[in-house]
Amino acid sequence: MRKTKKPVNKKMKGLLLAVGILGVSTVLFQGFTQVATAAEYNKTSIVPTSYATLEEKSIDTKKEMVSEGYKKTNYTVKDNALENYRKQTPTSKDMTKEEAAEAGAQGLWNIYGISLEGEVVEMGYQPANEDYPRSSWCGDVYIEGKLLYGFEVDSVTGEIFSVFYNRTLGKKVAVGLDLDLHNDNGGEYQTLVKETAEKFNIVNGTVASVKYNCQGTQNDDPDITFDITGENGEVAQLTFSRYDKALLNITFNGRQQYVLKYVEKMDREIEMNESKRETRKMDDNEIQELILEEN
Repeated sequence: MRKTKKPVNKKMKGLLLAVGILGVSTVLFQGFTQVATAAEYNKTSIVPTSYATLEEKSIDTKKEMVSEGYKKTNYTVKDNALENYRKQTPTSKDMTKEEAAEAGAQGLWNIYGISLEGEVVEMGYQPANEDYPRSSWCGDVYIEGKLLYGFEVDSVTGEIFSVFYNRTLGKKVAVGLDLDLHNDNGGEYQTLVKETAEKFNIVNGTVASVKYNCQGTQNDDPDITFDITGENGEVAQLTFSRYDKALLNITFNGRQQYVLKYVEKMDREIEMNESKRETRKMDDNEIQELILEEN
């Protein structure tokens, strides 16, 4: 899942592929090659989750709306064994992993209509840090022993940050860049994105804009990603399969807003580093000129 990408800045392309990974649980650490940002994320100083410092509109402490027909099912909740999670400990303010798993199960039902009856959910806790000031529980859902779905929820409120569908097609399909789609800014998918976002109320209201982000591949499934903004200012990101238009990933405003801020931060750092390199290059040229003049 999940790739957060911003084509307007080509320098950031590789980094942005990795940034999106942070919002969608452990499949990203296992199944994708973009790990640079994840490594940087793990080096960041840990800070307590503090909702008092966040913009009011970014926090939604109400219960997630559950689609009609949802029934709590019997599934097994386990600890995720990844080293990154083994080192983390929830605080007294956080939900238990069982409570968080239920919030995620409801989120998956809302979007994908799946029941977790008899399945296994592996949970990992991710504390807040300076770039992502909201701690979370990440859940990987194993169905018949295979990692097929996942979610990330706010560890305090249970708000859904992201959901994903991690399938493997098991067949040979074209996975390269579709130039026609690229040149047409996503073409027919633009309508699909808007309709899907409003169907599931992803930005809590009407979608104001849909922007083509990029194309990629998840396992053997070619995908295409879009960024959306609601009339209320909320942002989200959706990824669809280019094979059959299946919805593969949603990153909601609670996570996406910080992804975008992090990307902007990295943009500024890259620009500053390039400026410094240019300055050093100019200094070196001036030194060479002085040497030539003396000779």
